Amino acid sequence: MPEPSPLDRATENLRQTQRQLLDAAAFGKQLSPEQLERAAGRIGEALRAYAGVTPAPARQVCDRPRRHR
Repeated sequence: MPEPSPLDRATENLRQTQRQLLDAAAFGKQLSPEQLERAAGRIGEALRAYAGVTPAPARQVCDRPRRHR
């Protein structure tokens, strides 16, 4: 069996993290700080993998700029 690509691993990590967070939310489970740190780390790794594989999104240019407060 071939080794999964970085993008495949990132996708699987995101799925696992999503299941963990949904399970905690659905059943009122509390996650420890360590579990949350690991989840954040998996999300960060996946984002870095996606950023390295996918092109940067095109910037949108506003035709009517306005001031934001």
